[in-house]
Amino acid sequence: MSNGTTSSPSSTAASPRSNGAPEPLASRRHTIRLLLIVSAIAVAGLLRAHTPGAGGPVVPPPGSRVPLYLSVIGLQLGFVWFISLGLRARGHRVVDLIGRGWRSPLDGLRDGGLAVLFLLVLHGCSLALRALLGPSPTDAAFLLPLGALETLLWVAVAITAGVCEEIVFRGYLQPQLWALSGKLPLAIVLQALVFGLAHLYQGWRPALVTVVYGLAFGALAAWRRSIVPGAIAHSLIDVIGGLWPH
Repeated sequence: MSNGTTSSPSSTAASPRSNGAPEPLASRRHTIRLLLIVSAIAVAGLLRAHTPGAGGPVVPPPGSRVPLYLSVIGLQLGFVWFISLGLRARGHRVVDLIGRGWRSPLDGLRDGGLAVLFLLVLHGCSLALRALLGPSPTDAAFLLPLGALETLLWVAVAITAGVCEEIVFRGYLQPQLWALSGKLPLAIVLQALVFGLAHLYQGWRPALVTVVYGLAFGALAAWRRSIVPGAIAHSLIDVIGGLWPH
């Protein structure tokens, strides 16, 4: 955890410019490459979800998801590593993306409480959206854990994804798009769309719900000037979604 001296995801590690937008965290080329990687992985995941025997309606036996879970953890860490390369070229670090640090235990309790409240609100919104949109034709059962080992690994996957995705999308992409566009609301919307694209393998309806999540996480990060509450809430949502799917 940072010591209160790190910069926020809504202001970045650099000083803001005259129009209020931060300086870019990395080059345009680095950001374009990230978007291309996300798009490629989204397409690959979507094809896998619709391929019989590689996802689809066939539910694999317990233990078969272990390589998948390990690869997801590796992929998430790989995204953060890729972000670090772009940051390093501009003299920044991944830790700079965390935002406002905790000066006392009260700050940690505040962020934790805010994360739980945020989770409950998002869960309610998710149920309402799913009821409105109807069930997804894409079967994501191949992702859900079976057995003790897969359950433990799912928790690890959920925490890794919750932290890493907040670093990538709200810690890096949102302020980077703000810097490039000069408009924070536009940056929040764009990063949410990319966030939804990254989850398109679940089907367009769940991906649309994910866009709404991305908007909420982006607004929370901009408001709190920290990705910590969002990372806690994100991790909890993923843990609950895998262990107690609805």
